Amino acid sequence: MKYLDNSLESLKLQDSCLDLAIKENESHVWKNLIRIEQIKKENLRRKDALMRSNMQKVIF
Repeated sequence: MKYLDNSLESLKLQDSCLDLAIKENESHVWKNLIRIEQIKKENLRRKDALMRSNMQKVIF
C-alpha cells in the first residue's frame, strides 16, 4: 500500500508542476500554443492516471 501512496503523491506533484507550466506559457507575450496544448494533454494523462490510482486504492 505504501507504493501506491508514493506514486499517488508523485502524480499529484507532477500534476501541479504541469499546471504551473501551463500558466507560465500562457502568460508570455508570444504564446507557444502548440506547447500549451502538449502540456494540457500531458496534464490530462496525469489526471487520468491519478484517478486510476485512486480507484485501485478504493478497490484494494
